[in-house]
Amino acid sequence: MKEEFEDYYSDSIFKFESMLKTNDFLFFDSDEFEEIIVYYLEIGNVSLAKKAISMATEQYPNSVTLVLLQIELLLFNNELDESEKLIEKISLIDPLNTDILIQQAKILSKRKNHQQAIELLIKVDHSSDLYFEALSIIGKEYLFLDDFVSAKKYFILYLKHNQFDYGVLNNVLYCFDSIGDTDSTINYLNSFLETNPYCEIAWHQLGKQYAKEELYKEALTAFDFAIISDDCFIGAYIEMGKILEKLNKINEAIEKYEIASEIEDPNPFALYRIACCHDKLGNQDLALLYYNKTVTEDPVDDKAWMSIAYNLFQKGELKEAKTNLIKALEINSEKINYWELYAKINFSLKLYEEVEIAFNEILSIGDLNISNFTVLTELIIKIPENNILTNKLLKSIDLFPKSVENEINYLISAIYYTKSENDKAFIFLKKAYFYNPSKYAFFKKIFNFFPNLQVFKTH
Repeated sequence: MKEEFEDYYSDSIFKFESMLKTNDFLFFDSDEFEEIIVYYLEIGNVSLAKKAISMATEQYPNSVTLVLLQIELLLFNNELDESEKLIEKISLIDPLNTDILIQQAKILSKRKNHQQAIELLIKVDHSSDLYFEALSIIGKEYLFLDDFVSAKKYFILYLKHNQFDYGVLNNVLYCFDSIGDTDSTINYLNSFLETNPYCEIAWHQLGKQYAKEELYKEALTAFDFAIISDDCFIGAYIEMGKILEKLNKINEAIEKYEIASEIEDPNPFALYRIACCHDKLGNQDLALLYYNKTVTEDPVDDKAWMSIAYNLFQKGELKEAKTNLIKALEINSEKINYWELYAKINFSLKLYEEVEIAFNEILSIGDLNISNFTVLTELIIKIPENNILTNKLLKSIDLFPKSVENEINYLISAIYYTKSENDKAFIFLKKAYFYNPSKYAFFKKIFNFFPNLQVFKTH
């Protein structure tokens, strides 16, 4: 039966396209026209769909089905006024047609009258073939209104009838996530899986929810079931790899990423994580190999370019490190740690003007933390005296919260010592030590010119 339908379907398309080529007039019944139009809409050939609709509605002007398809196309092109005229026309012919109600709701939605669209769709009778489609559309309308509780309710009702519609399942999970109730999400997914035990999407999402709650054992079990349901499910292997990394089971993580990369050869994300794992294991040459594989497959992965640069910097290959880091900066110039490395590389190359460029970029990005400020202070001390940069750094102190005042005072002290303003430097150092003595050893290790602790006992 299916084969007969496909032959009929193909014959109708073939006959229609032959007619267009020869300009001969051929007869099509309304069902044939419907199949032809649906076919062209599904493959996205709007031009031929328009031609078929034009001919169809000319021959069958009172066919509600054909006019509804015409409305579908008009809505696709946002021709709302024309759509409404046609809706009014066919409503007179078939006022009880649920398809008309659905199209009216779509028009209201396009006009951003989402609440009115919902009120219309709620009228769809439970016995209608389109009842569950209406539930799905109501859910989407509530999403437009950011009413995630109501949207979730209607999507769940829809899924009771269409449990394999994973697009709607993702909508339900989006609602749960927006509401921010992880426990309810986990409960729902477990309930859903009782009746759909081989739904790899649900297992995968359940694993991610467990991971969010740091229930790693349960998360790994869920990802295992996702793989049992679909042993080519790349996402499950990658999520398992991430958790195994967190559990410091680095070799096991590499195995999962390698499987993901073999399934989808190549998988840049998996390659990057393999590289990071080898970095953690101290396998620098292997790490560099996989970082290079990553950028070969994904040339705009700035993190991979940065990692290559850092590894080369560690090996003392400064010029090559700089070349790779520039590629990372060309992709993303808003990362402070990229500019910090750029400054360090150029300092090692004695290119102090380049160091100054990096310094200014870091200050312009803002959002500094103590670690950034410490790096900048170290640079100020090491490069030839530059009062402009020093003053810029001192001005940036105002950007820090009161909670880190004592750490900042240690750094200010270091700056004043390098400016040979020792009295001022000692005042800040003494204040920093008085309120936070535990940090003294840390900063003394970085700035070895700080006086020894004994000095505080005599002042």
